[in-house]
Amino acid sequence: METTGIDDDHDQRFKIFIREFLPDFIDCFFKRWYDRFNFSHVEWLEQEAFLYPPHGEQKIMDLVAQIRVNEPIEPGNNDCLLLIHIEVDSSNSAAKLRRRMLQYYAFLRRSHQLPVLPIALFLYVGLDGISRDTYQETLWGETLIRFDYYSIGLPGLDGMEYANGPNMLGLALSALMRLPKQDRARFLLEGLDRIVSTSENDYRKYLLVECLDNYTILDESEQLEFERLKAETQPMNREFIGGFERRAMAIGKVEGKARGESRGVTLGQRKVLLRQLNKKFGALTLEQTALVEAMSADQLYDVSLEILDARSLSELSAFQNEIDE
Repeated sequence: METTGIDDDHDQRFKIFIREFLPDFIDCFFKRWYDRFNFSHVEWLEQEAFLYPPHGEQKIMDLVAQIRVNEPIEPGNNDCLLLIHIEVDSSNSAAKLRRRMLQYYAFLRRSHQLPVLPIALFLYVGLDGISRDTYQETLWGETLIRFDYYSIGLPGLDGMEYANGPNMLGLALSALMRLPKQDRARFLLEGLDRIVSTSENDYRKYLLVECLDNYTILDESEQLEFERLKAETQPMNREFIGGFERRAMAIGKVEGKARGESRGVTLGQRKVLLRQLNKKFGALTLEQTALVEAMSADQLYDVSLEILDARSLSELSAFQNEIDE
């Protein structure tokens, strides 16, 4: 998948992120629907899609949530369940995803016999901000198939509107929206301070801080300005100001280095280790995945050696404290 080079791990990041913040995601981008969903009844479904059964192409969808709704979806249809399908796209064009959105929709309707709400989240394509995108097939200029789905093009949104709003997910994602080029260091520092000052638990704060930190790219002079401002303000929650000095981890118990690491090598190590752990021990929890995300290069190397002989996560030194507690 083509990326802008900011970070190869956005897929895993956003899968964890949206699963944790689904109500905030809907409230942020589709506020008019928020009261229609019962967020206390959400089941995350397997994401394998067999597009051409029985032996056809297999695809992995990003996120599929089965959720209970509070009102009939259409007159005469009293189904209380709906599927929310969210695809996260990091390419520089929406073209490749459009046909897959139709294929995924058809697969989900056929497999579950439930209404489907399809949403595409574009990280680097602005489109029209929050809108409806379309896939069409034509024959001699006549439209045979037209499929509309909801799209969120983050670069097409006004970042300051979301950065100054009450929704912390919107604040974190504003780093991928349109922002004034001047004073980005102050914007980042104030955004981090707002997040850590909320009543969110430490794990959710970590996810928000990690997103804002990772996608707010400062040049060398801006980074120096950030450090100067940080030293002046001395925020009370300084240890939580994400990946610069110390990055608080899930439940606030694990610390890891971020800015000081060799970023490219460490990201590759982390990606390989996550695949190894999931394959050998089964799917990791959100907290366990976040623990790996916070490991330094040395920690990643140590765990990659221990995994060769370990028979369970409890035998890995990095996971012992988490499992014991």
